[in-house]
Amino acid sequence: MFRKIIICLGLALLSQGNLFAQSTRDIEKELANLKSIKDTTVLNQKLAALQSGSEEDLILLTQYGFEKGLNFSKWLEIATKRFPKGQLAFSKVQNKLLEERDSNKKLAILASMKKQFPNQKFGYTYALLAGDFARAGKFNQAMAYLQKTKGEDRLMAWSNLALVTDPKISNQVILRVDQTLLQGKLPKEEELLLLNTKRYLLENKKDYKNAAITAKKAMDLNPNPSQIEIDHYNVLLSKSGEHRAAFTGLEQAIYRDIDDEEIKNEYKLAFKSIYPNKDVNAHIDSIQNALVQKYEAKYKNHLTDNLIKEKAPEFELLDVDGKKVSSEDFKGKVLVIDFWATWCGPCKAALPGMQILVNKYKNDSEVRFLFIHTRETTGDTFNIVRDNSLTYFKAHDFMLPLYVDLKTKDTKENKVAGSFKVGGIPHKFVVDRNGFIRLSSVGFAGSNIELVAEMSAVIETVKKLDQ
Repeated sequence: MFRKIIICLGLALLSQGNLFAQSTRDIEKELANLKSIKDTTVLNQKLAALQSGSEEDLILLTQYGFEKGLNFSKWLEIATKRFPKGQLAFSKVQNKLLEERDSNKKLAILASMKKQFPNQKFGYTYALLAGDFARAGKFNQAMAYLQKTKGEDRLMAWSNLALVTDPKISNQVILRVDQTLLQGKLPKEEELLLLNTKRYLLENKKDYKNAAITAKKAMDLNPNPSQIEIDHYNVLLSKSGEHRAAFTGLEQAIYRDIDDEEIKNEYKLAFKSIYPNKDVNAHIDSIQNALVQKYEAKYKNHLTDNLIKEKAPEFELLDVDGKKVSSEDFKGKVLVIDFWATWCGPCKAALPGMQILVNKYKNDSEVRFLFIHTRETTGDTFNIVRDNSLTYFKAHDFMLPLYVDLKTKDTKENKVAGSFKVGGIPHKFVVDRNGFIRLSSVGFAGSNIELVAEMSAVIETVKKLDQ
């Protein structure tokens, strides 16, 4: 699915990308600097200074809170009161417009916005409205707002048009894309996005043959297509019946240990088409066994020098039954901690590997696993967080020890994630028997086989410490 929506631009709650684009400062660089501050006193002084500063200071502060999972509503409220015609106030009203479902009410909010914010630029708003009206089946109005955009806002508009599901509107968008491409003299970015928009819509119609042709045109236009684009092109070839043409690329993905069911399924179909008398499952097993040996050899000598040594914070969590547990309950154990969330794609992608790891150590009394669900976006109560997690586990046959890191009532922060200084997720830790963090790993590289090999090597190394 990720490959299918690669051309769709993300819409952050406060349209942070749009805020940055209108800034006269390099706020992204300032944000990186702010996030790098380790000294709590220095950080708090900096945050206090930003809070009393300009609107751009507050934009920086709000984005910092958004990325750190903090409750940034207080800073947003300060900004809208001190700068009632500023960018943050504008974005707040813009979000209200986007949440409105009634088309006439949308237009009423837009008219009010133009009076309230006469000096603001509306290109980004028009881009979002183009998508809204297209999805509402009002193609002509969608095109009218598309024509009001240019530059990056035009790209955003096309991206939103790719999300229509009505077949009639989809056909109209494809026709308009073709007409626009025939005009020529388009910026390369827009031409590339148009091709990907068309490819996406054709794919949703299951017209894989033309989707593959369009994907190839986009790849030819881009001198350095990503591996994701290449892999997906081969999937489209296979789905259109071109198994032999797709086979080599799909097999290369299997050898790269791509944990993607769509690629695996198409590879199996292509393999059976070319080698009808061979056992495809046995062939894939042999590839995976070779990968296991490769990664185990890579991490076999995971020396103590590769590990860190930082005192782990004390913590208190809720287990799956709502019972309080603390770090004291795990004293003397090697802890494998995985901070994750159901909305986090990389977190979920790594869970199959982590399940293998849990199964591997299920009879090892020295090792305990804690899958800590944090930063839930759909609600703050224990039941919501717990049930969302268990529903996902059940749907994917995961048997993982679940714990919940709820947001505090006053600051709305996830206290345990904060104490471990978790930035992005997934964030995995290995803690030794004496309470020292020995591994801190953020993200997921994409190979569950490698994940199991690396984590196993770390666990075995940590188990041997202080024996």
